[in-house]
Amino acid sequence: MLQKKLNLMGLVNDDLFEYSKIFNLEERKRKYENVIKHTGDQRILVVLEKHKKASIKNQNLKQAQYQLFAINKSKTLVEFMEYVKQNAGIDVSTSIFLYCNNQILMMKAEMTVGNIYDQFKNKEDQHLYIKYANFETFG
Repeated sequence: MLQKKLNLMGLVNDDLFEYSKIFNLEERKRKYENVIKHTGDQRILVVLEKHKKASIKNQNLKQAQYQLFAINKSKTLVEFMEYVKQNAGIDVSTSIFLYCNNQILMMKAEMTVGNIYDQFKNKEDQHLYIKYANFETFG
């Protein structure tokens, strides 16, 4: 139901990332290797970008086109959502959703960033690419 609603809003099929345009594959691989070298395999690289049709107002006017996080795999998706809001300059009262590969990430208590990474990581550069957008809540 929610996926159908998102299709109508035009919030799917936005799988192009500015980060991939700015950095070539070799540079992205090097970034991943540096993270693993310095932090071990408990952290992953997450590329976060605002959906092109999202109407979220960021509190930080100098917000970059993308955010790059080296985040612990054991963080829950709920914890990650709070981390995203804080670091992307999104008001805590704003409702947002996250998705990978045009699939909405459901906020299940037991779901970790590592689970999402295992399912959706980019096979070429080992990054996890996530888009965020807002949606109307009713009730």
